[in-house]
Amino acid sequence: MQKLDDVDVFLATQEGKIEKGRDPKFCRHSTHQKCSHCLPIDPYDEEYLHQKDIKHMSFHANVRKLTEGHGKGTHLKMPLENLVCYIKPGCSDHKPYPKGVCTKCRPRMVTLMRQRFRHVDNVSFENEQLVNRFLDFWRRAGHQRIGYLLGRYEPFLEVPLGIKAVVAAIYEPPQTSTSDSVRFEGDAIEQKVDELCAALDLKRVGWIFTDLWSADPAKGTVHCTRHEDSFLLTAQECITAGHLQNRHPNFTKYCSEGYYGSKFVTIVASGDKTEQIHFNGYQVSNQCAALVHAEVLLPTNYPELATLRNEPLRETQYITDVQFTEKDEYGNQVSRDGRPMPVEYLLVDVPAGMPKEPRFTFHAVTGGKHTEFPIENRMSLGEMQTIATLATYAKRFSNNQFLEFASDFHVLLYLLTNDTVQFTIEALKPLCEAVKARDRGAAMDWARTNESWQTLEHLFESQVPASSSSASMVGGGDVWSCGHCTFENPEPRADCNMCGNRHRRVRTATEMALCGKSGFARPYSLDPRDDVWTPDATRPVGRPRRRWADELRGVAGGDWLRAATLPSWDNMESRFVYDK
Repeated sequence: MQKLDDVDVFLATQEGKIEKGRDPKFCRHSTHQKCSHCLPIDPYDEEYLHQKDIKHMSFHANVRKLTEGHGKGTHLKMPLENLVCYIKPGCSDHKPYPKGVCTKCRPRMVTLMRQRFRHVDNVSFENEQLVNRFLDFWRRAGHQRIGYLLGRYEPFLEVPLGIKAVVAAIYEPPQTSTSDSVRFEGDAIEQKVDELCAALDLKRVGWIFTDLWSADPAKGTVHCTRHEDSFLLTAQECITAGHLQNRHPNFTKYCSEGYYGSKFVTIVASGDKTEQIHFNGYQVSNQCAALVHAEVLLPTNYPELATLRNEPLRETQYITDVQFTEKDEYGNQVSRDGRPMPVEYLLVDVPAGMPKEPRFTFHAVTGGKHTEFPIENRMSLGEMQTIATLATYAKRFSNNQFLEFASDFHVLLYLLTNDTVQFTIEALKPLCEAVKARDRGAAMDWARTNESWQTLEHLFESQVPASSSSASMVGGGDVWSCGHCTFENPEPRADCNMCGNRHRRVRTATEMALCGKSGFARPYSLDPRDDVWTPDATRPVGRPRRRWADELRGVAGGDWLRAATLPSWDNMESRFVYDK
């Protein structure tokens, strides 16, 4: 059996009971006793789920419901069974289908039912920058976009025995897109993406696509096209989601086949009723995934309806019967044939959003999109991942900021896949370990000892002219020195990348004299003797009394470089700027 996810191993050891606490009105016993009013509740309790507005119980709560009250050693230790919608091969009682078939190998009729549980109970994007970089493609090109969600699974405390998919990065595979469509293309580096994810303890947890139509570009609003009165997912999107869920099965010990369903989620970026961009999460049911695996489900001309094949793709394909129940005009439950069927029977809602306190598995790049390393497969926007763009991006970081430079999934992926200097996944694993542990020393040691990286640094010197790294604002170059902390910023931006102060062009003494501001300079004179200027007695001649590093130590302590990597740095930065 494949390796279980860490979150499944953890939740399997949890009791999962919901503590009610002592009821002051009905509990008449001591604190060490329990009664019917204060006994813990099962994680699948229907009344509790309804009170908390939880539409679907968690996967592990559903397993507890199926196994609760049964002794060990029974077959209910594996209560889950995968739905099969195709002819089971290997039946020896008759000739192979279509020359023969029996009840043992023929799939039974499927009655569509809304799934009562879900494999993932929440999707959380780590920070706003993550989704904005993805949406930036649509904002600039006006074309739709697809991406794979890379992250991890964690316990979700708001649902009993719940699971949360945490998204740390978005990989954009090769694709062809227009203003109203997008299509996957073949991905030559798919295996390397998965290898890099494994080295970073990440995995593909889902996919995301946009369905955005600008309403008012001046206001930044978008049309609301997906809602309960139209459709949530189209039949074609459900089929794609089912295909991807089948490619990423959920390994479990509660099924004899070793897997059951999938944790792979679908996120749609579209407009809501307030005409703002909103993220909606879904999964398709296990029934839908089984129909997709059997290749019998098809879209229709109506986005909210799917149907079954009328003719088999090949002679050996069996098309199973599908029915669903709904209320007729008299309020009676009646059975309907699955040609067509509403896709709402195939969907499971999964809430999606961002935490109040943003998280950053990778380094948060500041200074706007022009300071970020280009995302892969965006050639249509003129963004290219080359040695030159990597060299330009590397110039933004000092030698002791190599960890920040390497803490970018797109940078690491380019190192692994570029054709100029070869990096194997084994060579990158120590760097990935340093990124995961946020170990600055280990990252710098890797840069000093890795021969491929040393070769790449030599190539950087030929890609980025040496003069650009020392250009100043006085010379009119893109690189400028901050007037407060003297840090050389290697790109045009509104504020300093080190201290955050606003960008102010450094002026010469003659230029300052020309400004004629009171309190600093007197009116400019052509007399050479007037070039001699003496400041007020309270102002020292030459450099300031304290270096910028001394001021930082006063706020963050002696080891302020290490403090800059901690979450508390933002608060220190705000206090430092306020004091100044």
